[in-house]
Amino acid sequence: MIRINLMPVRQVRKVQARRRQFAILGVVLAVELVALFIVHEEQASALEERRRAVSELQASIEQLKQEVGDFDKLKQQRDQLVAQREVINSLQKGRSGPVAMMRELSAILSVGKGPTVDQASYEALLHRDPSAGYNPRWNPRRLWIERLDEARKQLTILGKAKDHDDVAELLKRLSLSKFFTNVQLKRDDQMFDDRLKLRVVRFSLTCAAKY
Repeated sequence: MIRINLMPVRQVRKVQARRRQFAILGVVLAVELVALFIVHEEQASALEERRRAVSELQASIEQLKQEVGDFDKLKQQRDQLVAQREVINSLQKGRSGPVAMMRELSAILSVGKGPTVDQASYEALLHRDPSAGYNPRWNPRRLWIERLDEARKQLTILGKAKDHDDVAELLKRLSLSKFFTNVQLKRDDQMFDDRLKLRVVRFSLTCAAKY
């Protein structure tokens, strides 16, 4: 009987099998290393992109802060100019307003004159109520003002008149005037005037000046 020793063949096969396993393992490791490298590069690229976006965003924020700062400064300067203009307008009104008011009051108390009215509105008022107009034939010498006080465009007028109709005419003229509003009679009573030696009507009224 012939006997064949297969031990070397088996050992060779085992060695070859191990070599193939090592080769496969090496290939797998290589693939994993490549994959890890690719993932790392992608993550590094994404991280760099995020850093760039953050940097651009911070730059935009800084620019906006500068623009907002300039806007606040310009707004502050504008507010200062508006305040100065209001002060100037107030001073101008303070100079011209009382003069116009006194001129209007003088016209109301002058013979042949009357209050300054809006003609269209006044004619419409007369159309509705003919008795609502002032009396152009009224003699203002029947009434005289003894005191006039003005504070913050609020007037207080004290005076005397021949009778109640004269006081009513003054109230009507003040109410129709474009320069006065909120005319209110505070006192209207008869008294004997020792200086004039006759009975007169003592009155006081308030109104607001429009200027």
